[in-house]
Amino acid sequence: MTTTIVNAGNFFVADAVDQLAASKLFTDAEIADKFEQICEHFDRHRGYLKDDATAPQVGFFLVNRALHVLGYTHSHNEPLGDDMRIEYTLFDSANAFLAHVSGRGTHAFFNGACGIAKLAAWSANLDEPVKDEEGKAGDPPAYELDEQMRATNLQWAILTNGRIWRLFHKNTCAMLNTFFEMDLYQILDTHDLDMFKVFVDAFSAKAVSFDKSGSCPDKKLLA
Repeated sequence: MTTTIVNAGNFFVADAVDQLAASKLFTDAEIADKFEQICEHFDRHRGYLKDDATAPQVGFFLVNRALHVLGYTHSHNEPLGDDMRIEYTLFDSANAFLAHVSGRGTHAFFNGACGIAKLAAWSANLDEPVKDEEGKAGDPPAYELDEQMRATNLQWAILTNGRIWRLFHKNTCAMLNTFFEMDLYQILDTHDLDMFKVFVDAFSAKAVSFDKSGSCPDKKLLA
């Protein structure tokens, strides 16, 4: 495998990439269609995705579309309590979102979600502390994701600057260095369909959505 993938802190089992590559979560035709959709969108907007692209621009020009293709219905800046806002709340369908929208502002809203997500600027180092409006360094973004997963009682979180995508789990997010990472920019730039399949099978809504037994594809891969 290429350096496209990082299994930091043994987040997934050792052969997880092989299992993802062999997964039947989506058909080959579905993977190809998703690849075409994201590639077309990326190629059309890549001129905006430069080192000075802000987190909102990364969301507008790439991540929002990518999340849709990955099967998510997402909601922005949802309040929880007096001092917390969840940047992206991820649902596995529009119906799941609509069934819980009346609970906005309370924990009931998040009961129907499958995860949360947080964006960074295109050139951001995902390991570095986030600076506040005054330029002072705060906590690394994964620290905030851990806090938000515990507040929402959700088990999965995505952190991305558009290029690099990291998947975190509630049980290990607080360690900050335990995650599954893929370089979506490299995948799209090289048109690597095989690696794109691994990406979709790891980061899609289907991969993190729990069934009635309390299991999901990604949970089975946790080390």
